[in-house]
Amino acid sequence: MISDLALPFQPSDLSPHFQPIIGSDQQSIVGYEVLGRLMKNEKYTSLGSFFHNEKVSLKDKQFVDNTIRTKALSKIREQNQKKLSYFFNLDPTFFSAEDDQNFYLEIKQLLDQEYLLGEQIVLEITESNFMNNRAHFLEQLNKYRALGCKIAVDDLGTGYSNLERIAFIQPDILKVDMLLVQKSEYSQAHLDVLYALSMLSQKSGAQLLFEGIETEQMLKNAWRNGAQYYQGFYFSKPKPTMISSISIKNETTNALEQMIFLELLQLKKLYQFEEQLNLMFDYLLQDFHKMLDHEQFLLSLRNQIPPYCFRLYICNEFGYQLSKNHTRKMNKAWQAITHTQQKNWSWRPYFLKNIVQMKRMSSGLISDKYLDIEYHQSIYTFSYPLPDDTFLFIDISLEM
Repeated sequence: MISDLALPFQPSDLSPHFQPIIGSDQQSIVGYEVLGRLMKNEKYTSLGSFFHNEKVSLKDKQFVDNTIRTKALSKIREQNQKKLSYFFNLDPTFFSAEDDQNFYLEIKQLLDQEYLLGEQIVLEITESNFMNNRAHFLEQLNKYRALGCKIAVDDLGTGYSNLERIAFIQPDILKVDMLLVQKSEYSQAHLDVLYALSMLSQKSGAQLLFEGIETEQMLKNAWRNGAQYYQGFYFSKPKPTMISSISIKNETTNALEQMIFLELLQLKKLYQFEEQLNLMFDYLLQDFHKMLDHEQFLLSLRNQIPPYCFRLYICNEFGYQLSKNHTRKMNKAWQAITHTQQKNWSWRPYFLKNIVQMKRMSSGLISDKYLDIEYHQSIYTFSYPLPDDTFLFIDISLEM
């Protein structure tokens, strides 16, 4: 364990290691994360526990951090490579003004001597509560941004106020926590969180990096959720030298191409299903204009639709539910539930957009799959335009 070693360290015991970061567009190395390692008993050991040990003095952490960064920059200078990015972890709690100035001057010197471009340096803001001195910290970040450096938020999906950090820092890259990525291999709930984070990255304009990828399934989950960058033992462990290529490039490309093929197949099936639903409801609703009463209409309709339709209701274009909820579960008898009448569903992100699209196209739409809160099952919603700016909503479960 690092925490029981004597301090201070000798600089010769410390070594920067480089873990490759893979670009999703070319499935090749686009950069490296710089990680600290300690040589002990002829074996490299991670410094992670050292930096998280509260018993280690701030001075010792700063010494180790500075030594690792300086050695890493020396190796980067030797590389003289202007097409790769270099990710440096930055913990605001022990990144003092003096440390900041030293690192800043080292970076600036490399840029002035044209060994690097500013955009090649990425500062990863690690898990830390820096909000007590946020003005000073933002001043530090802006100094690096002026050089062209990029900013990443690390450990997204766990720990201290990630959303607050994103709003405050406005990062270029969001780095998803490795535990969240690894749990997504077996948990649909964690997959749903990854999807939410992918939506966050789109809205914030930040790129998404998934770390901790160890299996092909994790790689597929990252691809499916919009990752521009991948990192993890699946590609390579951190090494004292910067490897120039990954040994499984062909396997990675084949896995992603298989994923793309299956995704295209699923989308094709979904839109074919949407066409079938439109044809069915075109036929079933051709005489709707003769039925002015919503409840009478739904009572008639629910006896004509397939078993996978389990919930029906009608809303107006402003989102107010005009009818009762007509529901059934596990092929049991239909029930009409009144408590949802006059509730407004326009707060749902897709609602108004779908209303406009249905009116424009004069046809129904099927949603993406999502988890139904009441039944705890993955379902779809098919929505269909009716006369007088009203709309029929049919919840569909293919698991029942």
